[in-house]
Amino acid sequence: MALVDPRNNEYDVSKLQSASIIGHVTTQSARIWIRVYTPGNWSLVWSKNAIEGDLVKLDGKPLAEFLKPYNCAHDSYAFSWEDDLTHTFDLQGLDQDTTYFYYLMTDETDGTETFRRTEIGCHKSLAFRTMADEMLDFSFGFYSCHDPFNANGSYGAWPLFLEKMDVSNARFAIGGGDQVYVDCQESKHFPDIWEWLKDNKDDLIAECSTKGKLDLKKLDAYLLNLYRWYYRVYWKFPHLQEAFSKYPQYMIWDDHEIMDGWGSRTDEERIAIISRYFERDDKVIDRKLVNSMWTAARTAYFEYAHSHNPETGVSKGSLKKPETCIWDYGFEKGGIPFYMLDMRGHHDVETPEKKNFLLGTKQIERFQEWLKSSANSSSPLLFVVSPVPFVHWKSVLLTAGSWLDSAKDDCMDEWDHSSNHAERNILLDSIFPALDKSGKTLVFISGDVHCAAAFRLSHDKYRKASIYQVASSAISRMPAGQFAGTGIANSGKINGHDSIYFEHLFSHSEDKNFAIFHVAGGASASVDLCWPGGSQGEAVVKTLRLR
Repeated sequence: MALVDPRNNEYDVSKLQSASIIGHVTTQSARIWIRVYTPGNWSLVWSKNAIEGDLVKLDGKPLAEFLKPYNCAHDSYAFSWEDDLTHTFDLQGLDQDTTYFYYLMTDETDGTETFRRTEIGCHKSLAFRTMADEMLDFSFGFYSCHDPFNANGSYGAWPLFLEKMDVSNARFAIGGGDQVYVDCQESKHFPDIWEWLKDNKDDLIAECSTKGKLDLKKLDAYLLNLYRWYYRVYWKFPHLQEAFSKYPQYMIWDDHEIMDGWGSRTDEERIAIISRYFERDDKVIDRKLVNSMWTAARTAYFEYAHSHNPETGVSKGSLKKPETCIWDYGFEKGGIPFYMLDMRGHHDVETPEKKNFLLGTKQIERFQEWLKSSANSSSPLLFVVSPVPFVHWKSVLLTAGSWLDSAKDDCMDEWDHSSNHAERNILLDSIFPALDKSGKTLVFISGDVHCAAAFRLSHDKYRKASIYQVASSAISRMPAGQFAGTGIANSGKINGHDSIYFEHLFSHSEDKNFAIFHVAGGASASVDLCWPGGSQGEAVVKTLRLR
């Protein structure tokens, strides 16, 4: 049998064992995601003061007794392989604008000298900070397209991102998609997951069959563990882990957490990816394999990324019905509204509605409700994360690329592709009049394109409204390159709309990059587009005023 246990396969790379991610944080609550290396009862402990003493053995005392001298709180959970040893703790009753130290401890011991009872926070203090009731001035980071293996194991811009977050006194970060790449790999260390499926599906079917019939429960479990493995490989880099463990993270996915071009491929095109030459493949079985991969992808994304976002009603039970899952969400910082658009969970080029292929009608309705509420709020600023930018490449490239099989799905992912004009125009035609009433500014933040770029959008009727499109990627995957710069759109009228124009403000396609946004006085905003390149290893920074 050629197959291996996805939980234990090593290839040539190390994997995440124990780790923490600070998730959604408010003035009074926090979500903290934990993965631990072994099953058992583990307790998250949090306190305003660092806990001192014997953190390795807890003085041989029961956990509650060891913690008595400290003014702290704790919550326990029985970690198991059912959730890949992950769990998100919800902390309530916190004080605003306060630093809390946190630890993962256990009452258990395995009886050996090497076993430590504090698994997280033992040798290095970990802490997070709650939000303030008033935050007129704050900064936040944005990153996307994390793929160090594409760059020969390079940490990319993560060290500089962490440094800039620290010196900017940033309050949170946004991961704008492609936090892992399960596909597109040509690395000797591990496979493109879809190429692996094509090459190993006979063995996989044999392994996951009962009495000669494909057992979907076995299949789902195997492929889920394989998707989980990619998160554990991609998220084990030290600077990424440090950023995750101290700054609240707001995440959304894009296609590479699932399949390159997911949603822009038809059912037949998805099946063709795992079809083999000169083999009599069964399309019914192949369709079951693709559907099981989709189930595995969204379950792993929920476990590792979405579970620590603001609550949207997604649960392990609801994951069985993807059409009911809500992945988009809003949140607020310092009175300023943010919205994360989901461009993959309901992206379907074959949707029965024959419209709204990227977001779906229900998500558009949720966004319009958020827009209406935000436009009536006192905030002059709104931020919307769209994993794929509204403006970036020249329209002629998208049109030409649609005729190439290798580029068709990438082109159809773009808002500026002709198939998405109607849906894009619904959003823009909602945004401009809503902002125009009080002269508000909305900033779209995007990744995907492996470039840094900024555009300003204007409407010939709604002159007081202001919209910016800022893109920043990739933080660790290889950048688009010097020649890609010629394909970035110049100023002009957006394709498919008679009244909206865009102005090209800046673009840089040659380096890995990230963005740090700054809000001042609750009313003005700017962005630092950053990339490695200084003579002493520091970041090169291009600052743009947004309001």
